Amino acid sequence: MSFETFKLTDNLFVILGRRHGHFPMSHSFLVRDEISALIDTGCGIDLLAEIKETFRVDIIINSHGHPDHSAGNWVFPDTPLYAPEMGAESHGRLELLSRRFFPNWSQAEMWRRWIRETMGFQDRGPTHFFGDGHVFDFGHISLQAIHTPGHTKDHFCLLELENGILLTFDIDLTPFGPWYGNLESSLKDFRAAITKVRHIRPGVIASSHSAPLFDVLEDRIDSYEGVLEQRTQAIKEMIDQGATRSDIIKAKPIYGYHPYARKILPLFEARMIDLHLEEMLEIGMIETDGELFRTI
Repeated sequence: MSFETFKLTDNLFVILGRRHGHFPMSHSFLVRDEISALIDTGCGIDLLAEIKETFRVDIIINSHGHPDHSAGNWVFPDTPLYAPEMGAESHGRLELLSRRFFPNWSQAEMWRRWIRETMGFQDRGPTHFFGDGHVFDFGHISLQAIHTPGHTKDHFCLLELENGILLTFDIDLTPFGPWYGNLESSLKDFRAAITKVRHIRPGVIASSHSAPLFDVLEDRIDSYEGVLEQRTQAIKEMIDQGATRSDIIKAKPIYGYHPYARKILPLFEARMIDLHLEEMLEIGMIETDGELFRTI
């Protein structure tokens, strides 16, 4: 087989996505048990076709609605598909997803076109839904669904109960830091989600866009959360120098540069900057007069 797997337990495996799981791909997860499950379908359409031929897949589970986690659901047209109950009406339906994530039609249309071109996405809606605390019992192992919004309103982690392995999906603990660039994203909720992950005290963290982590997990969580403060400080320093909102967006304090999707990444950049500005206003760090901000 051409795809690579990484064993987490005798029953739980990471399937390494194309591009090493880097966006716009992601890792998938495979449960091989009395009930077998494929968790997320963004590893690559060609890999999914081979997985379908190699393994029995009884159910599909999506961690949340982003297309890099659900693009290949259509490869398994007759397999039960479980998705979060939040955002149920739009899950797997690209036009409805775009309306959730973008404030105007032209942005939504541009994003849909890019998703289809890069991910091979085809619409396929869920057959079943799950919520916070739901336990998927596969026979020898179980996964508990833990609602961790912020990235999206429907983002979940899954906790393997026996060994304390936490599948964190897009709470990926990468050096880039948290991503909250959609209309429904919430910086406040993302902070709470990181705190929830910390309090679980998992023994292993396996995410969608990086290698599994087995040690110094507290340090990795702290560094990941610390990126939020670094971004706030960078924005504050620009405000101190007289920068307007437009100036801050042009400076790209989140991404640094836009290596792909150059018409779309600036939209995400602006949304994340706006969330920081809103938070800074709320806590009294800055005040505003239109586009002009001042530190207090």
